[in-house]
Amino acid sequence: MPLHHIIILAIVQGISEFLPVSSSGHLILTHTLLHPGTGTIDFWGTSLTIDIAVHVGTLLAVLIYFREDVLKIARGGIDILITRRMDTY
Repeated sequence: MPLHHIIILAIVQGISEFLPVSSSGHLILTHTLLHPGTGTIDFWGTSLTIDIAVHVGTLLAVLIYFREDVLKIARGGIDILITRRMDTY
């Protein structure tokens, strides 16, 4: 798959992930628009791998952005497991 197709898919994923519609659906439509022809794409091969990669990229971006909150949640979960009680903060 050409690099510019991957960049376009990453942009579509970044824009559509936080909209109340399916970002996966947008990726499938984008694949179809980028690969015109018979109407069939190799969804279980390259396309699926790229889709997973852009979703993992989105997950990493969100985890980095909210890293302080994620660490607080993790520490709180560990504290609950260790002390067997929940403190309200």
